[in-house]
This record gives sequence, structure tokens and C-alpha cells, in this order.
Amino acid sequence: MVDGYCLKCKKYGLIKDGVEITMKNGRTRLAGFCSMIGCNGKISKIIS
Repeated sequence: MVDGYCLKCKKYGLIKDGVEITMKNGRTRLAGFCSMIGCNGKISKIIS
């Protein structure tokens, strides 16, 4: 479980349905959706 900042509801929450994505610069990020009730904002966090 990784938490990140939601740009839609402006709160920190857990990332739901997270997928690891490798960016062009070689770093890895976890992208998913906000787990707050009633919010469907996107969350992305660099993990390495």
C-alpha cells in the first residue's frame, strides 16, 4: 500500500488499482486512483 496526494480532493490517500510504470528516464512510478469515498481523482507517485 502506497499513499499519495490526490489532485482532485487535495488530500493524502492510498492508491487504488495501482500500476507500476517505467518512465523514459528509467525511474518507476505508481499510478492509480484515489481511494477516498466519492472521489475518482488520479494519483501518481515516484517510488524509485
